Amino acid sequence: MHLQIESGAGMTVDMAWPEFLVAVEYDGDHHRTSKKQWRRDQEKRERLRLNGWIIFVVTADVLNSKEAKARFAFEVAWRLVSQGADFTFHIRPKPLDRLCPLPRESREDKE
Repeated sequence: MHLQIESGAGMTVDMAWPEFLVAVEYDGDHHRTSKKQWRRDQEKRERLRLNGWIIFVVTADVLNSKEAKARFAFEVAWRLVSQGADFTFHIRPKPLDRLCPLPRESREDKE
């Protein structure tokens, strides 16, 4: 998403909610292995922060883990709510054995 900040500078972020000044950036490996890319990212994020933006950074490790991805999504949603967004959170109950499965031998004992 292309953003125009107060100074008039334009920049691109991966996801943004401009009305709430919240953005999400995805950092792949090249963001950490390329000094030029890393510096550009840092400068862009600092300019956004100086203009009141909240920046979340996500990596492949987070996106490859169900639990980490859910936690990240909740953190972004929570920040959006704190910035004035209107969300309804739904808690989906799960059976206890899905939350903490019993070891195989314990399951066999029950059968």
